[in-house]
Amino acid sequence: MDTSHVLAEHIAKTRYEDLPAAVVEVTKRSILDTLGVILAANTLGENGVQGIVSLVKKGGGARESTILGFGTKVVSWMAGFANGAMVHQLDYDDCHDVGVVHPGAATVPAAFAMAEREGTISGKEFITAIALGTDVVCRLSLPLIRDAFDYDFARTGTLGKYGATVAAGKLLNLDVAQLVSSFGLVLNQASISHESSHMGGSDTRAIRDGFGAQAGIFSALLAKHGVIGEQTSLDGKAGLYNLCFLGDSDPAKVTAELGKKFLGVEVSLKPWPCCRNIHGFVEAALRLKKEQGFRPEEIKEIIAVTGGVRRDYYEGLERRRRPQTSIDAKFSLPFVLGVALDRDDVLLEDFTAQGRENPGALALAQKVGYRFEEKYVREGIEIGTVEIVLTDGTKHLQEVPYAYGHPRNPIKKEDLHKKFRDCARYCRKPLAGKQAERVIASLEDLEKVKDMREVVKLLAG
Repeated sequence: MDTSHVLAEHIAKTRYEDLPAAVVEVTKRSILDTLGVILAANTLGENGVQGIVSLVKKGGGARESTILGFGTKVVSWMAGFANGAMVHQLDYDDCHDVGVVHPGAATVPAAFAMAEREGTISGKEFITAIALGTDVVCRLSLPLIRDAFDYDFARTGTLGKYGATVAAGKLLNLDVAQLVSSFGLVLNQASISHESSHMGGSDTRAIRDGFGAQAGIFSALLAKHGVIGEQTSLDGKAGLYNLCFLGDSDPAKVTAELGKKFLGVEVSLKPWPCCRNIHGFVEAALRLKKEQGFRPEEIKEIIAVTGGVRRDYYEGLERRRRPQTSIDAKFSLPFVLGVALDRDDVLLEDFTAQGRENPGALALAQKVGYRFEEKYVREGIEIGTVEIVLTDGTKHLQEVPYAYGHPRNPIKKEDLHKKFRDCARYCRKPLAGKQAERVIASLEDLEKVKDMREVVKLLAG
């Protein structure tokens, strides 16, 4: 039996009451987190956001679902596309550090669009759909044992469409056969190439999750309307793994402890708006500065000690030390470390055109170098290790095995709320004061919400 059938049976039978309390809590946090980064991208998103929203508005169709932060209602799958295209704009969305995927990026936008389309979807139903979608994205990533760039298809953009399909399908109350068909239908859509990462100059990397959210909603609706998809979409000869991931398939990994363990509990929430692989180094640098009490002008050299898995974050140092675009800055270890040590934090504003010209950060970025040590080689997100040499010759070393935001080093609730407030102020219609607090309170008690449309309405005041 194809793994899609096993997953479909699990999805169809799972109810809110089957979710452990810890899963409910992390799912609510992920929803708040993802909503925040969408709102921030309303105005900070540099990679085609305004053009996409304009195009989607002109497309017409039924006024089913809201483009979050903009207020306009469009047909559900196009709202999913617009909202999904905003999630990864700022590289501030959640991350499964083991599978190196962003499970909420397509799942949450698809669920918001579908819940609003269907109407009277409760908070409990919404949480269940997101928990299942997140779980599936993470599970599908587990057989992928090679480095992410060894595959020609990007993990998040390609696997995220399944999370979107699961969430949309669950909210549509699809049965097992319909869910299997929806998996087959989405196989034929939105497999995201790594070419944009290799060559640059493309907006695809930033907007990729829009394709996944759209495909997931559309596939679930097609299945609901009787369209039959492939029945062997995951393990088949031309199924997901053979088509996109060099045949690296392991059904046993995908289904291990299915229904007993929901992998959303392993998802990290980002405290800083940059590539997750850089977070451990940021935390290490901030710890050193706080504990040792040195000033930026006392720093002679900053050395990132690494296993060398993600060389593209620091090799080509001259270019990395002075990034020219927001996305380049977010993937630049020298620049981000410069910001952290200059400002004792890393914020959204640091990646704007003005923020990228911060003289203090740029001066420190010039002092960043790196060296490789075999003991730091690890699958998934790297161990963050930083050595700082001061002008008096003293050296300080700090290791961070699990960066802040990881379940073993979880983000504090107050920091998550602070992140949402900061994101919300960049919304096209900024959410401030009591309005932002009402959204936070609503999502904190999401299981008590009777109709998810009320949450969407809060964004409009």
